[in-house]
Amino acid sequence: PKHPRRNCHTGPHTLAPHRSTSRQPPLDMSTLLAVSSFTPSFARQVCAKCFSPSVRIRVHARAGATTEAAVAAVAKNGKKPSPGASVTEGSELEKLQALSQVVHDTKGAADADKCIGELGVKAATVSASVLLAVLGQNTGDVGALEGAMVYEACDLDHCGTEDQRLDCVIDKAFVNLGAMMAERVDGKVSVEVDVHSARDLDAIVTKARRMRAMFTELRVADDKILYKIPCTWQGVEAVGILESEGLACHVTHVYCLEQAAAAARAGASLIQVYVGRVRTWYAKNPDAAVANNLSGADDPGVELARQTAALIKKEKCKAKVIAASIRDRGDALALAGCDYLLLNDRIINDLDKTEGVCANTFEGATCPDVGSMSEEDTFHAALTASPGAEELELGLTCCTAAENRLKEFIKQNVLPPNM
Repeated sequence: PKHPRRNCHTGPHTLAPHRSTSRQPPLDMSTLLAVSSFTPSFARQVCAKCFSPSVRIRVHARAGATTEAAVAAVAKNGKKPSPGASVTEGSELEKLQALSQVVHDTKGAADADKCIGELGVKAATVSASVLLAVLGQNTGDVGALEGAMVYEACDLDHCGTEDQRLDCVIDKAFVNLGAMMAERVDGKVSVEVDVHSARDLDAIVTKARRMRAMFTELRVADDKILYKIPCTWQGVEAVGILESEGLACHVTHVYCLEQAAAAARAGASLIQVYVGRVRTWYAKNPDAAVANNLSGADDPGVELARQTAALIKKEKCKAKVIAASIRDRGDALALAGCDYLLLNDRIINDLDKTEGVCANTFEGATCPDVGSMSEEDTFHAALTASPGAEELELGLTCCTAAENRLKEFIKQNVLPPNM
């Protein structure tokens, strides 16, 4: 079926060379070779690519700076903004933040630091779409990718193949950007695990473990990071394994209560419900709302988020709920009381400049009983009877398209050949 409301295949972002007048020490051949095991050929290629001071900071840090100094260099300006400094007193944003934690959706944000710092956003996300937005804006955060370019474990000698090298660079870029965000927010940073592996249990687990090791190198605490995993059957199985190892998991692409139940029972730390997408699906398929206990709801998307929170409370699971696909300030206010709200800068600013009341809509939320989700056939049957099957597939297609655009951008514009 066609979905004209969501265009997953927009053209690639562009990144102009970032030439700076900063007085950082020049990144010359002797320095690069002295602090690494790079070959002279590769060193020349890296020097030709690295225009910004951020990558120079990293390479020189490897010559003797402390790990703490390297982490400080990763975080832009090396300091955390004061949260909530400029939230308007009496605004809907101020009242909403008393009931829910606001997470900044950094894709396409005109000024991410303003939302994170001045408007008191408490958490952040990292994904292929977010990194593409960073590259398109060409801010100091492009250092996340530049640092990955000179990460020794991602050179061809260590990786073996070009595809493995590219996967390593992207993982490291995500980790670097996650480390930057962790310096700026008081709460957690959610980092996307490769969506290409959404139906491959071993690949999901291996990828998350590798990213955790990279965060450990940067001394980013485990309790600052969530690993974002799609709610496929294999994704739910991976969550059970990773959570048992201390890797907190953020389960995404949840469109029905059965998915939420499976994720919560597997031990997920965070469950992401897509409010706007669920609402739109039921508007096109109203008869399905009866079978899914949503027929009496004013907004099936909001009600699914409320039912998810109620199920977690009823079954005494540890998970929290994050509402996504929030389309305007009305949606945000209707979700007041949800643990986390993923909002873009437009909605955040609309809330901040509007005075009004904000009531907790999650008080008294209830949910129907959900049977066992321990069998794969039962899980897939629930998806087929709800938005789950269609929207999960579409969501994975869009995320895969973004990751493919990112890979193509890196291959064409950033990564030297034969690295």
